[in-house]
Amino acid sequence: MKEMIIVRKIFQIALVVCALSIFSLAAANVGNGYIEAEGVVYYEKGMQPNAMRRIAVMDAYRYLAEEVDNLHVTAESTVRNMRDLDDVINTKVEALLRGAKVTSVTRASDGSFHALVRMPMYGGSQSLASAVLQENIPVEDFPKPKFTNISSEINYTGLVIDCRSLNLTPAVAPTIKSAAGVEIYAYKNIGYQNAVSKGVVEYADSLNSPRAGDSPLVVKAVKISGSCDVVVSEADAEKILAANVATNILANCAVVLVR
Repeated sequence: MKEMIIVRKIFQIALVVCALSIFSLAAANVGNGYIEAEGVVYYEKGMQPNAMRRIAVMDAYRYLAEEVDNLHVTAESTVRNMRDLDDVINTKVEALLRGAKVTSVTRASDGSFHALVRMPMYGGSQSLASAVLQENIPVEDFPKPKFTNISSEINYTGLVIDCRSLNLTPAVAPTIKSAAGVEIYAYKNIGYQNAVSKGVVEYADSLNSPRAGDSPLVVKAVKISGSCDVVVSEADAEKILAANVATNILANCAVVLVR
């Protein structure tokens, strides 16, 4: 009899959760070095504020987990793929998801609750990059400009690539390529420590980003390869490589992709 009562209570709680979840929405954002998800629960008659708050947080965590799983690591792999293939990576990502921070829970004027949870994409040992990127990879030199007479007269502080309208998908370790297919900037060129601490790139919604400094080299992408790799023209690839020789903008990971 006691067991039946316990089961009934659990079932009632599950029904409440399901009912509340019907009135919830979620959204996610990748940018500025983190992955953020929002859970939203809209008020319906009979809903209790504390319950709505909990469901909003639960939805935010759930949507964050979905967003992380669907996130590309490279053009060829997603976090979900890597978790399925590697138990160590799976354990690390699970720990990061559990440790994701609730940054705010607010109640709007219409009675709805909005919860935000956030996980660092890079920035240290508690970031997603630290869990999914391969350590101890051999670091390769950046390609050199083809034409030795190309020089960077401007002391560029970073690189901004305008990818707007090209449906760029965020990734932990995207690659920048020339139109001829030459990789001019990739994870292999900066190594694990830089990729984890600084991030391979930053995703932004405008051409002005502190990461690229006050005098960035700004170029426009010609297309996207494999959903997350950026392709620039041959001429712009030469400009980028020449600027890197002069100012180490690529070696310093001062790279911003504008979506």
